[in-house]
Order: sequence, then C-alpha cells, then structure tokens
Amino acid sequence: MAQNDLENLAALLATAKRVVVFTGAGVSAESGVPTFRQAANALWDEVDVRNFAYPTGYRRNQPNAWRWYAARAAKTREVSPNAGHFAIADIERRVDEFLLVTQNIDNLHQRAGSRNVVELHGNLREPRCFECGAHAAWAQDPVCEACGGLLRPDVVMFEEELPAGALDLAREAAESCDLLFSVGTSNLVWPATEVPRYAQRAGARVVIVNPDMEGQPWGHHVTQLVGAAGEVLPALVRLAWP
Repeated sequence: MAQNDLENLAALLATAKRVVVFTGAGVSAESGVPTFRQAANALWDEVDVRNFAYPTGYRRNQPNAWRWYAARAAKTREVSPNAGHFAIADIERRVDEFLLVTQNIDNLHQRAGSRNVVELHGNLREPRCFECGAHAAWAQDPVCEACGGLLRPDVVMFEEELPAGALDLAREAAESCDLLFSVGTSNLVWPATEVPRYAQRAGARVVIVNPDMEGQPWGHHVTQLVGAAGEVLPALVRLAWP
C-alpha cells in the first residue's frame, strides 16, 4: 500500500460529494465474525449448506437449522465493530451524500454509527415468520407467537430474491456517485457483485480494498489497495480530513 496511492485517494475522498461504500464479509472477519465461504473457520465448512441455507432444507432440518442460526446471531452480538466499521461511519458524517451497501448480516455497521444502510442479504437482528412475516425475538423454539408458524432468520437464503428495492437503491446510488469503495469482498457473489460495476460503468472512481486481489481484473477507473479495511480506511480518513 504505497503512501502516494493513499494520498491521491484521500484527496479524491475529501472533495467527493457522493460516496458509496460496498462491503462484504472481510470487514466483519476483522471483528472475529467467521466468513461463510472462505478461511479456516468458514461457516459452510461446519455444516451442509443444503440443510441450512435453502428454504426447503431449513424447514426439513428443524430444530438444528434454527439453533445454528440462533448461535450465529448470538455470536454477532458478542463481537464489536472494528476500525474499518468506524472509518466508514466517519466518512458518512463528512460527505454530502452517502450510501453504505452491505452484504453482511451482523449489524456491526449500524453499531459503529452507520445510518444510511442498505442490507442486500438481510440481517440477523430478529427472526421472522415464514408464514405471516411477523418479526420476533431469538428464542429457544422457532415458533411464531402471532400465528404459530415457523420462524426463520431474516436473511436471504439461496434461491430467494433480495429484499424489495434494495438492489435498485444500490444501483441508483452507484450510478450517480463520485467515488465507490468496495471493501472486504471478493466481488463474486451475484447479483451483489454488480454494485461496484454500476459505478465503474458510469465513470466513477472505484477503489477496491481487500487483502487478496486474486482473480479480480477490473480495468479502467479502478484502484486496488491490498490491505485490511481496519488499516486502509482509517488511514484514508486521517489523510482526507487531517
């Protein structure tokens, strides 16, 4: 991570009017939240994804699937936001227009102070009912008090659509921004991967912040910074607003 790269990007950040930050599991991994697909403690290495992350598998594998998600939700409440989360919230406070688009489901961005957030893949804050849609609290049994139906995590499972309007909001912000940061994500999960590409095609500067850049050929209007979010983003903020 060359100092002149940081200084040039910090100058762009300081003058940008419209900023989008797009985040993935790598940001939360720095707080101790296991990723779903990669690293030694990846969650899908623990269980069969077909039994937990598909609606039919989730229904079929009760109560184990419910307990597994409840444990994941409890884990997110135990960890704390890291320097990367706080730097993103700091950027939001300093620019005119800002949108955070996250694939993460752990609520750490909001706990760090981010307010204008689109959660593409839902969240683990509260479960909801498969049948009536009512939200509930995490409990021992996955039974909806409103209708007696089956509770589930309020996340996007495989074969499900993204939350209504979420990708449209992300696309509109990306296509009109001056600067987009893609942080802690492989940029491989569709359709979320389209968010930074919307900005790139519209001519905005895209900055990729990730420890591993393998397999990410981006081309024009893109700067790649190899490093962790908790190191790169605070350094950029300090340089942009000394």
